[in-house]
Amino acid sequence: MPCGGGYDLRRWLFLFAVLAAAAVLGWRAAQPPVPLPASAPASDFAAGRAMADIRVIAARPHETGSVANEAVRAHLIARLQALGFTVRTTAVPLPERARKRLAAWGAANAATAVATNIIALRPGRDPTSDAVALMAHYDSVFASPGAGDDAAGVAAILEIARAIPRAAQARDLVVLLTDGEELGLVGARGFFAPGIAGDPLAARIGALINLETRGGGGRAFLIETGPGSAGIVDAYAAVAPSPSASSMAVKVYELLPNSTDFTPARQRGIAGVNFAFTGRASLYHSPLATPDAIEAGAVQHLGDQALAVARALLTAPALPVAGSDRAFGDVLGAFAVSYPLAAGWLPILLVAAALALTARARRDWHGIQVAGAMLDGLVITAAYGVLAYAGNLLSGADGPNNYYDRLAALPRLEIVALLMAVAAAALTLALVPKRRSLWDGWLGLTLLVLVMVMALQLWLPAGGPVLAWPLLPAALAMAVAARADLAGRLLAAVAAVLGLAFILGIGHATLLGIGISAPSGVAVFAPLVLLLVWPLVPHHPDRRALLIAALVAALAGAALAVSVRLDPLAVSVPPFDPKK
Repeated sequence: MPCGGGYDLRRWLFLFAVLAAAAVLGWRAAQPPVPLPASAPASDFAAGRAMADIRVIAARPHETGSVANEAVRAHLIARLQALGFTVRTTAVPLPERARKRLAAWGAANAATAVATNIIALRPGRDPTSDAVALMAHYDSVFASPGAGDDAAGVAAILEIARAIPRAAQARDLVVLLTDGEELGLVGARGFFAPGIAGDPLAARIGALINLETRGGGGRAFLIETGPGSAGIVDAYAAVAPSPSASSMAVKVYELLPNSTDFTPARQRGIAGVNFAFTGRASLYHSPLATPDAIEAGAVQHLGDQALAVARALLTAPALPVAGSDRAFGDVLGAFAVSYPLAAGWLPILLVAAALALTARARRDWHGIQVAGAMLDGLVITAAYGVLAYAGNLLSGADGPNNYYDRLAALPRLEIVALLMAVAAAALTLALVPKRRSLWDGWLGLTLLVLVMVMALQLWLPAGGPVLAWPLLPAALAMAVAARADLAGRLLAAVAAVLGLAFILGIGHATLLGIGISAPSGVAVFAPLVLLLVWPLVPHHPDRRALLIAALVAALAGAALAVSVRLDPLAVSVPPFDPKK
């Protein structure tokens, strides 16, 4: 193997080029599509058309029971009737907790207000078959126009209903626009309540698409599915344009104390999907969440996915029923993959075979050093976990803080997390003993991540794709390099670009979901990141330079975290206590 400063410099430059390519690819994959104008073909979803309704719905705050909410309801009823729906409304009493929240918002009619659902039906060719429903809530919180939450979802449903002509409906199409979601899912709980307490139409719904937001931009994620999701997920994977989905994220969401209008439907056993965009998190429940502030591309992505699924369900010979779960996810927004949970063992077997072939082809590895490389993977995990935790504390997470103010700081907190990841990687590489060879590290790190994937497959098989998919091409590149060095290293570079871009996307989505409370949660990806860059790092790099790089990155992350701590309360913060 050639050596020398010039050779190392070329290796470093090549590694930086790979990292830059991964960053660009990951960034592009995280962007919503270009919004279509109002002049787009009638069969397309056009954010330009949906924005017209958003401007009416979110002209001002319209909490449940307000005069503004009555005006929004009148507009929506007229729009649905113009689209060929038969429309009715039902009143749902507010529970005591909801009334207390309205009173805390300053509503004079808190004692008498009710939530009023809008229920619209447009018959299909077979009125005896199960219906497909589109659902979103049209109320906002106090003091926020709610252009994102959830005028975007409501307007997207109107545009979807327009894009699907009645003649194309084999099934009845139900549009359910609920009220009181911000007061505790009042309208949805009333509609989907079991027995005679619920709405009679609920029993006819065979599949449901819910549209929600928490912010004002970014891509729309599939955040939740109904029970036994195989059928509905397969349908989504087959038709969704530019999909954004992860079975791991869906499972994590189930463990979090979150709920949307989809929750009562899911509890009733209805198959369905729940979409939400979560970018521009500072706009969540914010007075600044005006129609001009939200990202039209996010509305486009939300509507594109929901329209594709709605069309598939409305023309399906049979709707999905509860059955087995699936492992699924998107590949850099290009396409989605869905397969039975048991099939998650296939990439595990392929990686194990790649390990065996590599170990047999190469003789320049040592068992103790392979074990040491596995320890390297644990070191980077611990280092990142500690640094990310420390950065979070420095940013103000160690004391009382405002939830919405933390959301406003999320872009900077993501940069803090990234800088701490760089520091952890540089520190780990600096600590790697000089006797650790390329093949010791490659085999050991692959074996460690394989063990992690196996544990995940046993404990939470739906989570397998987040580690198995990037691991497989990296392991195959290693097996090729064992016999053809140049080809293998080129494949390793390709695997690194794709794998790191994939991890950046998963990490970004994770931090959007839980980053303000637990950025250390993405430490699980640290050994995989180290594995992807390992064959590209110069052999025995300068330890002092790496330690300096780790220190600089950690100090930069700490400084940025402190700036978050010292900032005044963000102007986007709503004027009410989020805990009430």
